[in-house]
Amino acid sequence: MSAVPDRTLARQAEMAFSRAVRALPDDALEAPSLLPGWSRATLISHVTSNAAAFSRALNGAVNGGDTAMYKDRAERDGQIKAGAELPAAQLRARSDQAAALLDSVWAGLSPEQWDLNFTSGQGAQVPLRKSVDARAREVWVHLVDLGSDAAFDDVPPEVTEAVLREVWKMWSARGAQNGLAISTLDAAGAPLVLGTPESEGTTTVSGSLGSATGWATGRTLSGVTAQRRGEAAGIPAAPDWI
Repeated sequence: MSAVPDRTLARQAEMAFSRAVRALPDDALEAPSLLPGWSRATLISHVTSNAAAFSRALNGAVNGGDTAMYKDRAERDGQIKAGAELPAAQLRARSDQAAALLDSVWAGLSPEQWDLNFTSGQGAQVPLRKSVDARAREVWVHLVDLGSDAAFDDVPPEVTEAVLREVWKMWSARGAQNGLAISTLDAAGAPLVLGTPESEGTTTVSGSLGSATGWATGRTLSGVTAQRRGEAAGIPAAPDWI
């Protein structure tokens, strides 16, 4: 029998995101988020659509229907745009409702159903069990992107480490990590080095786990330093990761 995934971090993320969204005044929803070109309302709509897409895909996997989170990019973008134009009260309510629906879908899965596959937003076949960690990362990262009070140092360290490793994996898939290294501490407090700092011409970015992740995801330069060949260097711009 397959083990049922622990949903604690995902639930904590949803609660933190809901509190942050409800704490924002209505007029603050139209202010920019930390994602270039996206208002907070657009960001909230995106997080909402992501939950709804997971629910659709997981239900499809269980019931023999469509397992894709989205039909295509145009559908995804259209859903986000439509949601962002809702009145503030509806936008908040829809966000909470989508998160609650996804949690209920997860709660209804049998141990065996967690091993079924759905189709991710990138078109990959992924076991349903991986949707839990994927959603947790999504919501924690976008909590930071709201630009209210949360930073990556406020995110559970195991989530932050997972995000940082995912960014490095995405860079490595296309060679974007060349000439870069990251030096920090992992979620357990042990040294974590990504890349080869000793390589000729490599710039090593160092900082706390939260600061290093904030830099790697392109959110902030705060809290990190850079060295090349043992000497201080300018902090490079992080490559795109999505």
